[in-house]
Amino acid sequence: MTTSSWRRAIALIAVTAFLATGCASLQPVALNHASGHVERPAVNVGESVIVKTTAGQTRKFTVTSVEDDALVGKGVRVPYAEMASLDVSRQGGEHKMSTGLIVGIVIGVAALAVALGGGGGGGGSGY
Repeated sequence: MTTSSWRRAIALIAVTAFLATGCASLQPVALNHASGHVERPAVNVGESVIVKTTAGQTRKFTVTSVEDDALVGKGVRVPYAEMASLDVSRQGGEHKMSTGLIVGIVIGVAALAVALGGGGGGGGSGY
């Protein structure tokens, strides 16, 4: 392979890796502290959360259990009543493409680049 072919291959691999990872973003989750009872927030096991407590602490952990009165992670348990704010790291949602579609697009672009590239120099007219 020539240097330009290697550069194309590395660029395609980098783009594929970037697109396949998706976009994770922190999303605030509403906490309903109505009438002394705190409702269970919309958080699922396996999601990463950042909780700010009413005491001013910030706790960051992956949820291992969602209990009736608290979120639980490895070595962490935060009751809903002590949560001042809750942010959840979630994948990009509706804008997220499937990995298969991304790989298909990248392979199509690579095939097009090879077809249009002509394979490099040479092929002089002989004059």
